[in-house]
Amino acid sequence: MRDQGISSAARGFVVISALGFGATACGGSDDKAPAATTGITADTITWTSGDFVVPPDEDFECFYTDLITDRELSVLSAGAKQGIGGHHVSVYYVDNPRPPGRQNCAGNTEMVDWHFVVGAGGEGNTLEGVASLPPGLAIKVPKGKQFMVQTHYINATGENQTVHDQLIVHLIDPKDVKSYASDFVIDDDQWELAPQSKLTSTMTCTTQQEVKLAMLLGHMHEHGTHYTLETLDAQGQATVVYDHDWMPSYSSHPPILKYTMEDPLTFPAGTKFRQTCTWDNESDRTLIFPTEMCIGFGYYFPGESRLQCERDATP
Repeated sequence: MRDQGISSAARGFVVISALGFGATACGGSDDKAPAATTGITADTITWTSGDFVVPPDEDFECFYTDLITDRELSVLSAGAKQGIGGHHVSVYYVDNPRPPGRQNCAGNTEMVDWHFVVGAGGEGNTLEGVASLPPGLAIKVPKGKQFMVQTHYINATGENQTVHDQLIVHLIDPKDVKSYASDFVIDDDQWELAPQSKLTSTMTCTTQQEVKLAMLLGHMHEHGTHYTLETLDAQGQATVVYDHDWMPSYSSHPPILKYTMEDPLTFPAGTKFRQTCTWDNESDRTLIFPTEMCIGFGYYFPGESRLQCERDATP
């Protein structure tokens, strides 16, 4: 049996952003983050990493900031700039503050302490918010919580690269919030992609409550070739919700379906989803989660915690 290095308890804390998705483990050390800075105003939170080195292949770095919220915050969106090979930047708040700096965050106990807020990024992005919630919705960050930033790189150069990340989080006044939103996740990680081969993986899950979405997207990485999300009725007839031939650029900039509070994408309790991902692994190594992914992601409301559509039992 393959070892993904991620427990079933931690799997629900998969690092997911609106425009990029990462792993539940970070590749950093216990060294302090070099010259990282954080600032907050009534409208924004800004963060810069300072220069740091990204080794060849895939790398996750986690930075605990010096920002402890002095009030409840309402987050609308985020934007980021990354260096060569940047895949995404994700923002979390944590329940138990830790010393500011780059920390070893690969432990499962630590991951349970993370709460996903928002994300952005990818090589060549700007600090403008790329994906945002519609008017009236926001993501709640309670008072007294420490911000943590995770960066994800895929360094294909074969050499160490020095990079520098910037992040801006856009806030709105809580009095302008009509409802809070949180992340809705469909995660298929029960597959193994052999070297020099193609693979299609399909899973179903059934939501136990009504789900109203303000945003929906699919997520795969660079080896993905097609992603489909459907609903199935009682007779097994499918209705397509999201369907795209996959492009490498979609790993950080996927097509996004957006809706309003007044006209959300709504699925009643008991809705069965079928998610199908196809990959073409032209590399010489076996790929498993989280190097590749098959994930449906959205923001649902009202909600203040993650809603995960759990895999249906296999007959």
